[in-house]
Amino acid sequence: RALCSLVQQWDPDFVFLSKTKLKKNSMDKKKGSVGFINGLVVPSHGRSGGLALLWRKDISVNIQSYSDRHIDAIVTEGLGFKWRITGFYGNPEGHRRKESWDLLRVLNRKFQLPWLCFGDFNEIVSAAEKMGGARRSQKQMDEFREAINCCRFMDLGFCGLEFTWCNMQEGRHIIYLRLDRALVTQEWINHYKDMRAH
Repeated sequence: RALCSLVQQWDPDFVFLSKTKLKKNSMDKKKGSVGFINGLVVPSHGRSGGLALLWRKDISVNIQSYSDRHIDAIVTEGLGFKWRITGFYGNPEGHRRKESWDLLRVLNRKFQLPWLCFGDFNEIVSAAEKMGGARRSQKQMDEFREAINCCRFMDLGFCGLEFTWCNMQEGRHIIYLRLDRALVTQEWINHYKDMRAH
């Protein structure tokens, strides 16, 4: 119901979902119920994971690659303008997060198109993106920043709440993090001026 409400409110051309916790048949039913015919579903493993990239029927999308951590596609608009969209889900296990950044580097080498890469990266770039709890490993944050720089990404910027995740605890045990973001190349922002994540 919450997803239906968001789709009605924002009328998006694309929807990327991570951690769906759904098998392919169940996710296929859900995508139809929110008004999307087209999409690629990466099924969950038991009750964990699962991705889906959905798009409007009048949009030309060519899936390039996918895994349980990403869905990468090329979009062709009117007049032949092409750009790249990647829904991304960073490894939730800290000791395996480097695998996610290696994946970003591999994706970066494949095409030289305007690029939007968005989703739950499960990492922060600085201590300012965390409130509460133990200090984040500087090495982990540095490795994420290095991957962002390697891909020539910039943060799209955002309107709204500063943090995108909370551990749902109370008092001194509460932790807030900014794990979700939209990263873009300069070429993408040159074409889609004044875009922001909400």
